[in-house]
Amino acid sequence: MKILFINTINLEKNGISTFIINNAKVLSFNNDVTILAPNKVDSEIKENLRKLGIIIIQLPSRKKKLKSYFFNLVRIIKRKKYDIVHINGNSTTMAIELLAAKIAGYGIRVTHSHNTKTEHPTINKILKPMFNHYVDYRLACSQEAGKWLYGNKNFTVINNGVNLENLKPKDIIRINIRKRLNIKSNEFLLISIGYFNDQKNQEFIIQMLPFMDKSYKLLLIGNGTNFIRCKQLVTKLGLEKRVIFAGIQNNIADYLSASDIFLMPSRFEGFPFALIEAQASGLSCIVSSKITKKTNLTGNVIYLDITNFELWANKIIKISKNIDYNKRVRAIDSIQNQLSNKGYDQEENAKNLETLFEKYLNDSL
Repeated sequence: MKILFINTINLEKNGISTFIINNAKVLSFNNDVTILAPNKVDSEIKENLRKLGIIIIQLPSRKKKLKSYFFNLVRIIKRKKYDIVHINGNSTTMAIELLAAKIAGYGIRVTHSHNTKTEHPTINKILKPMFNHYVDYRLACSQEAGKWLYGNKNFTVINNGVNLENLKPKDIIRINIRKRLNIKSNEFLLISIGYFNDQKNQEFIIQMLPFMDKSYKLLLIGNGTNFIRCKQLVTKLGLEKRVIFAGIQNNIADYLSASDIFLMPSRFEGFPFALIEAQASGLSCIVSSKITKKTNLTGNVIYLDITNFELWANKIIKISKNIDYNKRVRAIDSIQNQLSNKGYDQEENAKNLETLFEKYLNDSL
């Protein structure tokens, strides 16, 4: 099959990109796979994918240069004659890519819902009729994400599988990263991963930090529209020595190894990759009560209201008293077996997606 994965947001370290890259790697063994992104992709990501024979196409910004993006996309699909056009996003703005594929005249048009809300509700409502008219098949990362975008239409859930072996905590990596970050053996490293925006709500855990003593440090991985605002908040609160901004990182597993507790104070989520990865690394996780409790795949996730800083601080302090890295390492095989048995192994999920694509093609004949 000739498969085109389209990312409607930047191809970088985020949940949708992780899903696309994970599946592209597995599907590339038996198929001709291309990933299309509306941004200039990091050279390391490009090189790793090209080694596997995966083609990367970079188009002008979908937000800033929509006309150029759209007509380039039509030309590419028409020229390459893809069998499957798999569009990944958070809203009915995926109608843009559906229309491009329709005009090009090639490809089974498949959409994949990765969230339970959009920051553009008006546009989402306006584009829904066009979206429903041009979509052939509907996929989602969870029941909640599917019901939100598709309503009563039929859809299939594909779990966000992760590379379990890669996420096992590693002693040497933990030691080296904590040394580089200046984290002492008696200090606790809290980690939060995600795009800096209102959804991910990093300001909440920055404001929470003063409710704990200086032995607790916070590692924030990612970039985004609220990045500068968060840095300014850290300065205002005098937390410069306790908050580490690591930017976008491709070696997330290494930073999870180095950390002690995972935090996710999101205002809304679909079925977040970062939370699955944190569990696969054996971390205790404290997350927003806005996130579906179905994400507690290992029994290590606690859900708290995101209006009470002291509540979060007290829970973190309580959990940290029982943190034992060696115990975490001993338990990791059991934890990862739970994830695998519940359908969150990257390779198995990619094979399921491949089977679906083959069925869609056969049904169209």
